[in-house]
Amino acid sequence: MNYLPVCSQNIGNWCNLAVPIVASATNSCPAKLESLSNILVRDLPSYVNRLIQQRRKRTDEVYSSIVTASVPELQPIEIVSREYPPHFPQAAPTQVFISTLERQYTGIKSAQLQQFHWLFIAKTRLGWRLVSIYSRTSGFPSVDAAITPPIESSNTTVAEAIRIWLHDCHLGKVRA
Repeated sequence: MNYLPVCSQNIGNWCNLAVPIVASATNSCPAKLESLSNILVRDLPSYVNRLIQQRRKRTDEVYSSIVTASVPELQPIEIVSREYPPHFPQAAPTQVFISTLERQYTGIKSAQLQQFHWLFIAKTRLGWRLVSIYSRTSGFPSVDAAITPPIESSNTTVAEAIRIWLHDCHLGKVRA
């Protein structure tokens, strides 16, 4: 547990470390999807880049970093049928669309890629959870660049970063 130093004026600059830090209501995870997704895209590049750096080996010839994330779009796309049952049946997942700009390094060369992510998140009694994510990749800035078909990307670094961020948000570690 972390402790907040509480200094008393009558004992000079000495501090008592007996007061535990408790997440305040101002640090709690937003209940509204719009607020949550705006804060998520603000923090997402740093969360992804930390994971990339933790996993990167010095011998890796190709590595990448996220430069920025777009403003989230909350307008859902129409889903005709569901092939798989939801992971969190108690809460219907909500769609959030974001894009990220990634810089990929190969030796001394670099290339920019744009990734498009459809997040499906649900609010549960344990906070917001990532249900699934689908992604597409394209070159950047060329609008004529080929774009990959959507793939289920729940095991990618971006998905893991989102899960970690949602967990941190639930614990009150994310600042609004």
